[in-house]
Amino acid sequence: MNTKSKWMVAGVMTGSLIVGACGDSEETPSTGPSSGAIPQVAGIYTGSSFWVHQVLRTSDGFMKSFTCSGSLTLTQRPGISGSSDQIQGFAVVSSPCPPISFDLSGSVAGDGSIQFVSGGPKPPEGPCPAAPTVTYTGGIFDRRLNVRGSATVTCPEFGEHKFTYIISAFKS
Repeated sequence: MNTKSKWMVAGVMTGSLIVGACGDSEETPSTGPSSGAIPQVAGIYTGSSFWVHQVLRTSDGFMKSFTCSGSLTLTQRPGISGSSDQIQGFAVVSSPCPPISFDLSGSVAGDGSIQFVSGGPKPPEGPCPAAPTVTYTGGIFDRRLNVRGSATVTCPEFGEHKFTYIISAFKS
């Protein structure tokens, strides 16, 4: 395609976008996906900075953050309602956090939003245990998983801590 043709295509596309943006101001915008198709998310998600683990000791406000490698393996099957699919699988925690794995189960919706219940890593230092039950919410878009969850854990000698987990990974 020559330069003149490229500029003509760009002009037509820009004009289409402008015309598409105009319309009746009383219309209610669509909040759901146009296709309604539930994305296929089954697979293995990995990353060297897979888990970001933020720790807040509630008694005195002490905060610290850790980054751990890991992976998430998901399987997917159609849900009963048709508006979301069920997912199952497991999460793996690796160095520098103590190695551990957790089962997971949840759902993925047509807009790419995802929620699941799993566990969360133990900090790589200190006496705090791993969080056995954490609800994660977020999304999967363009093969990238981004979810966040939190849990309250009682740590020996130090009392209540709030753990926040952020998982960010790419599908292999």
